[in-house]
Amino acid sequence: MAVQRVGLLLFFVVGALLAGCGGNSGGIEASGVWGRESPSMAQNGAFYLELRNNGDADDALVAVQTTACSQVELHESSMDDHDVMSMDPVEGGRIPLPAGETISLEPGGLHVMCLGVVEPFVSGERIPLVLHFEQHEPLEVEAEIRRDAP
Repeated sequence: MAVQRVGLLLFFVVGALLAGCGGNSGGIEASGVWGRESPSMAQNGAFYLELRNNGDADDALVAVQTTACSQVELHESSMDDHDVMSMDPVEGGRIPLPAGETISLEPGGLHVMCLGVVEPFVSGERIPLVLHFEQHEPLEVEAEIRRDAP
């Protein structure tokens, strides 16, 4: 009986130590992942989300994979001196994620550009995405397709 109690106690102590090593501490969280519904003839689309770096070290989003697009790029919208909006790949092909900060990818700013939409984005659909980082392991999320921004 005493051996069982010691074994059970050891089990809980090891479990508590392992739980302390995991979780959100040091991880990256994605929230509010969505994309806008597209007209049936649209060739491109975009995804938006918030990324929170809970770690002690800087990281960066470097790629996104999905079967919904022929090609995916990390983009930023900007306004030039003549009030013309343009969308271009981000400098260096990466979106920095400073430690302890949240970065918003939103319309008119940073976003995930979907080039060569395979099927039109229909409101209510959920599209799987895999986010790739310099340091953090890949993160699987789903983008909810909506008519308008949340």
